[in-house]
Amino acid sequence: MKTRILWTAAVAASFSLVVPAAAKTLPTATEMFNQMGFGINIGNTMEVPGNPTGWGNKFPTEAYIDSVKAAGFSTIRIPCAWDSHAKDGVINQSWMDSVQTVVDMCMRAGLVTILNIHWDGGWLEGNLSDDKKDEVNAKQKAYWTQIATHFKNYNERLLFASANEPATTDDNYKHETEILMTYHQTFVDAVRATGGNNESRTLIIQGPSTSVDRSCEVMPVDKLPKDKIENRLMVEVHYYDPYTYTLMNEPADWGAIVQPQYYWGTGDNLASGADVVHNCGYNAWANAMGDPCTGDRMDDQFGKMKTTFVDKGVPVIIGEFGANDRVGVLTGDAYKKHRKGRLEYYDYLMNSAKKNKVVPIAWDTGHEGENNMTIIRRQSEPDGSVFDVEVLNLMRKAYGLGDYVNKGITHVEDFVEGTTGIIEAETFRRGIAKWNAPNLRRDGLRLLADGTIKLFDINGNLLRSGSSEISLQGLRQGIYIAKSGNSLLKVNLQ
Repeated sequence: MKTRILWTAAVAASFSLVVPAAAKTLPTATEMFNQMGFGINIGNTMEVPGNPTGWGNKFPTEAYIDSVKAAGFSTIRIPCAWDSHAKDGVINQSWMDSVQTVVDMCMRAGLVTILNIHWDGGWLEGNLSDDKKDEVNAKQKAYWTQIATHFKNYNERLLFASANEPATTDDNYKHETEILMTYHQTFVDAVRATGGNNESRTLIIQGPSTSVDRSCEVMPVDKLPKDKIENRLMVEVHYYDPYTYTLMNEPADWGAIVQPQYYWGTGDNLASGADVVHNCGYNAWANAMGDPCTGDRMDDQFGKMKTTFVDKGVPVIIGEFGANDRVGVLTGDAYKKHRKGRLEYYDYLMNSAKKNKVVPIAWDTGHEGENNMTIIRRQSEPDGSVFDVEVLNLMRKAYGLGDYVNKGITHVEDFVEGTTGIIEAETFRRGIAKWNAPNLRRDGLRLLADGTIKLFDINGNLLRSGSSEISLQGLRQGIYIAKSGNSLLKVNLQ
């Protein structure tokens, strides 16, 4: 039986202080691609502005992260907010420690881990304009300098991604992409300047609107940011195509009334009679996309990425993809028909991604009701169990894996350079860290220290303070950060 270890920010933060890590040359982006297989997002959590539990998910648990690895995923993407956890360009230390807690769980599970700067109110992604360029670049430099410095000694399995979905417009996307590229250049320069393993870490650049067509047109390989080291960049696009099928939930007036589309594919996948308006490709707007309702569209899009980037030595990730499950929206035979088409959608997408050598990373928000994309359970029990085994098995099959059986995983501890990589279970007792914070400790529902203690929530808000002891009575379940002097301690109230 695996020994459960309470992981603390104090211990994690102490890693970089044990033995200074000598920078080494990390693997190329293509070598990292070969480790990435297929992936999943921790959606609607760390990227929620101000509060990772604000959109219905609890703070990620070790059980959940371990289950992702056991399910066959090799890559995990952590969409992450930073601006709403910062003041005057300085990220709250308690938030940095909270993010580290999640990164460490992913790295310990052996996953290739992508950490990004997500939407977070659109401070970057909604400001591709000349009048905002200097302000955004200043923030981009400040945030990535802090993030990269904090994680500079992590090994090659930690990748950084500059942004999420930079929003360009139909009328001005070429100029907006020029501005976007300054944000990406600032990202690359800031990360490289922090030294350590960041000198050769693989970095991920998002195309305009994470659109396949726009990325290939206006952001080809020769337009990517200049890098001081070769072969360490990847490109990211997203794939929710066609929107009317994958994401649209309500009718819209686009010159004509366009209905959400529930049925994908051909033949008996499609509805007849009055429900024909919900067939994928029914309206002229969708048909103008070039038959988006069969796999031909996927092959065309992923093939463009392969020709434009992969074949020229720049790997590609599909950072998000998925299609809403219309459970509850449809019932009976209508839902069965929808479900059959949706499974075929995932099946074809996974195989097309594999064939075209791009990394597919599923969007997963934990939501289990109408219009969900959830694969791994987070909002009900048991935490980390498989919610949609049919979709999971299709993903596994495309990559040569058999049907899902949870055989557990083996943790790895050597993901930070310059440490012994050994953490003994007896180092911990009831959440007390004895490694690097001998003066700051937890004893039941008390925090004790030799000096002043401050207790923060994961958003950096000061909750309590005391000269040498504070009580945890009356606090809700969740993650808190205690600080005394230079010592930090993660407090997990369960």
